[in-house]
Amino acid sequence: FACIDEAHCVSEWSHNFRPCYLRLCQVRGGSASRGEGTRRGEEGHQAPAFFPSSRQVLRDRLGVRCFLGLTATATLATARDVAQHLGIPAEEGIAVRSAVVPPNLRLSVSMDRDRDQALISLLRGERFGCLDSIIVYCTRREETARIAALIRTCLQGTLLKEPAGAGEPGQDAAERKKAKAKKSVRRPLKWIADAYHAGLSATERRRVQNSFMSGQLRVVVATVAFGMGLDKSDVRGVVHYNMPKNFESYVQEIGRAGRDGEPAHCHLFLDPEV
Repeated sequence: FACIDEAHCVSEWSHNFRPCYLRLCQVRGGSASRGEGTRRGEEGHQAPAFFPSSRQVLRDRLGVRCFLGLTATATLATARDVAQHLGIPAEEGIAVRSAVVPPNLRLSVSMDRDRDQALISLLRGERFGCLDSIIVYCTRREETARIAALIRTCLQGTLLKEPAGAGEPGQDAAERKKAKAKKSVRRPLKWIADAYHAGLSATERRRVQNSFMSGQLRVVVATVAFGMGLDKSDVRGVVHYNMPKNFESYVQEIGRAGRDGEPAHCHLFLDPEV
């Protein structure tokens, strides 16, 4: 039996962020040149498609007879593509569940003439101003670097706000003050924002991800591949600077916030023509 988690990586993004998934679809001793066609990855970049089934490798080497691919969100087209790469015939069953928005996410949208200023105001405001871990999604790589620099410039040295009603029930004023002082030891964070995309070196991507995972980095401005397989349950905010490509992608991306079940905030900047 073989279970492949985050199975959508077999269909998209894998050539940039998850090369081990791409190798699942290569036959033993095979090469990329034998693949047919191309696949579309991050921001429309083309990558070779490897249609030979990974079943041949897993069966020959490990004796696997049963395959299961799991993913939190996938369109029917993505599910079919994953099944094809894993060598699972359509008649053996492809289960697709409708996308569901977790109930602990607080969603909002806006349409702004000056999106940059609106983003800074959002991060300074009551909802996002007190959040530690935030992902800002952009469509293009160059946009991630620009927005990260904008946030660093505008919010440099800004302390996180104390959440409304902070403090445990029953705490007296002295205890609340002590708890607040303890929290403030690590604020402001060393880096307030950094960019993350497939064009960065593996070392730089690892540095940004590790800083975010450890809580030393407050905001990651990234292309949509950031977060796949990310084991961080306390992401408190997700902002879409650009419109996601479809509803399923939107649900998957906001689903990276609040995985601990605690309230999290998500904001979408609408395009004027929508």
